Amino acid sequence: MVQLTLPRNSQVTEGKVWDKPEGATNLREYRIYRWNPDDGRNPRVDTYFVDADDCGPMVLDGLIYIKNKIDPTLTFRRSCREGICGSCAMNIDGTNTLACTKGTDEIAGDVVKIYPLP
Repeated sequence: MVQLTLPRNSQVTEGKVWDKPEGATNLREYRIYRWNPDDGRNPRVDTYFVDADDCGPMVLDGLIYIKNKIDPTLTFRRSCREGICGSCAMNIDGTNTLACTKGTDEIAGDVVKIYPLP
């Protein structure tokens, strides 16, 4: 099993805020925890804006939108998209759940917060 250890005295910092898609009127903000164990820097939370009119209704759809259209360095696990396998499990808005079964309409407010499982 892989053991990952955060840098000593690490603090989660504000990361990059990506540009809003041009012409989009129905935006959804995603705040995603990012950390690279190879660069020795602190973890950060990057902010992305997803055009909800150009994206499916599930959180996983938003992540795929971000990876395909905004930031190709975003990585996450996914597999079946049927809520069975559990590979897309993550902490979404403070609850451990599957991204393929969590609808963005189930999230209170306009911000989708995504963190790794504790």
